[in-house]
This record gives sequence, structure tokens and C-alpha cells, in this order.
Amino acid sequence: MIDVGLQKHIYINWKLFSLKLINKGREVREDFKILHEIGLKALRVAAAVRSEFGNDGVGKIYTYLGARYHHDQEDIDDPAVMEGILQKCGFPTNLAASIDNKTWDNDIIADMDHAIAKAGSEVGVPLIVLDGGKGPGFFGPVMSPAPTGKQAVKFWDAIIAAGSTPGFFELKRTRDIGPMFGERPEI
Repeated sequence: MIDVGLQKHIYINWKLFSLKLINKGREVREDFKILHEIGLKALRVAAAVRSEFGNDGVGKIYTYLGARYHHDQEDIDDPAVMEGILQKCGFPTNLAASIDNKTWDNDIIADMDHAIAKAGSEVGVPLIVLDGGKGPGFFGPVMSPAPTGKQAVKFWDAIIAAGSTPGFFELKRTRDIGPMFGERPEI
């Protein structure tokens, strides 16, 4: 997404979306409940970062959190690890205390309400809302490995064409490989 944004000069307005909160009251596997709790804690920190450093701060911490969690498989709900992530991003380490501050959940819920209004309640992450948040929204894409360069732009254009078509709801197939990561992105 960031690669496409740079190539096509698209402004990415980062928002927060919690799988724990959207799945509240739903049947969820126990291991997913744990992962969703970790995600909510990270989102609280991202909300605190946004309050001090705006949208660019969210993009920066999302990128680094994703790398540390998915690529490096680090325990991002450990306050010491979160402090290291904040420090690497150039943010105050005291924002790590936001991990357990449930008042940030209100900011997350407000972002989710907007996304759900655009894409419906049977969605997850990633979630894209087009046209500066005014257009249609949809879940996805979920890919591994993610395309880069010209292939990323070609795929993005196809996703936008599909997602902008009235009546389009879903395009899916069973995963046959696990996540594949290239080099960990640096800040």
C-alpha cells in the first residue's frame, strides 16, 4: 500500500480498526482472541501517537509495528518492546503506557464506525475506503507475498476497478501458503 501510494501520489489517511472490537460477541477461536487483544493494545498506542504526531505518525508506527510483529515475531504487547518501537520511530517512549489505556478505544471505535458504514460489518483488516473516505469501502487485499513496483500498481488499479463497481462484494480463494515476508522495512 505504501509502495503504491508513493508511486501514484495517493494520500493514505490511516485509521484504526480492531478485530477484537468488531468480533465482540462473535464465536472466535481462542488463539485469535489472544492475537486480537495484542492488536487492540498496539492500536491504543497508535491512537496516542496520532494524537501527538498526526496521520504520518500512524503510518510510521503501523509500518514498524507490522514489521516487528509479523516479520520479527516480537511480543509487541510487552511494554519494553513497545518502548523500543516508539524510540526507533522517534516518538516518546512514555506513549507505551497507552497499551492498557482503554480510553483510546473510543478513538478506535470512531474510526471503525466510519469504516463499517462504508464496507459493512462483515469485514476485517486490511480495509480500504476510497476517495478520501467518501467512497466505497472493502476488505482486502490479503496477499503473500505482496507485489512491489509496477506489479503493485497494476494490482492496485485492478482492486480499485473491482471495489468501485456497484454490486461487487467478494473475490476470494483458499490460502495455500502462509505469510511470506521480504526484508523488514526500515523507518
